[in-house]
Amino acid sequence: MPARVAHTALQRPRTPVELVNTLRTRSPARRLQNLTVLVTGSSSGIGAAAAEEFARRGAHVLMVARRAHSLDELVTRIRAAGGYADTCPADLSDTDDTARLIQHVLDVYGCPDIIVNNAGRSIRREVLDSTDRLHDYQRTMAVNYFGPVQLTLGFLPAMKERGSGHFINVSTWGIPMGAMPKFSAYAGSKAAITAFGRSIASELRGTGVSVTTVFFPLVRTPMIEPTDEYHHTPALTAVEAAGWLVHAAVYRDLEVMPRVARFLRQVGAASSRIADGLVERNAP
Repeated sequence: MPARVAHTALQRPRTPVELVNTLRTRSPARRLQNLTVLVTGSSSGIGAAAAEEFARRGAHVLMVARRAHSLDELVTRIRAAGGYADTCPADLSDTDDTARLIQHVLDVYGCPDIIVNNAGRSIRREVLDSTDRLHDYQRTMAVNYFGPVQLTLGFLPAMKERGSGHFINVSTWGIPMGAMPKFSAYAGSKAAITAFGRSIASELRGTGVSVTTVFFPLVRTPMIEPTDEYHHTPALTAVEAAGWLVHAAVYRDLEVMPRVARFLRQVGAASSRIADGLVERNAP
């Protein structure tokens, strides 16, 4: 597949039909200036790029990650560019540390307007090589599912009382497409946060609190660097991915995904076997 065609397939579609359908259901566009945006996993990759882009648009960014020194470097860069940002180091796989983070943010900054649940762990391993590695599944669920759920439960009461708020959950294109060979731990955790987000989005309709799920394709970040097979695979840049998160924050769509994922979801509705076969033949 030519590189230009492959890259186009990864992009978020903006067709006339989609625009009509989304305009019927989504909230009006909003400015991000003076909003407080909490971004997890913001020490590198998508999270770091998103923190810079939200700050550039006038938001006050609260950056969450385990590596405090990386957060300090980023906040210095954002402030030097005239932005507003603060660091909130925390380990989201630790429930006690996450509870401390929630209380600290509420006490010092108040309830954020937008929570971007971006922090994640990815493991690429065949299931037959994982039969003695239950801990891989437990660690992945801790970061990719239970961390975002705890943040949601912690901030939701204040958002509900205020009458506004927005959770943006980062998932993967493999969920709408169907199969994700060699990623059973990662896909399982992302399927869980996707289902959680859709469920509470329905419950919260009319409260002023919204939920968006962003189904990213492959993004060229430090997370995928160890995998040689991805070095020549088409992927978004971290800056492009950050743009998707900003779009989600502005328009509050229920979901954001690349063209190819939307197409394969439609194929899967007719035949899961065909959709899975297409994925398997093109998987690295």
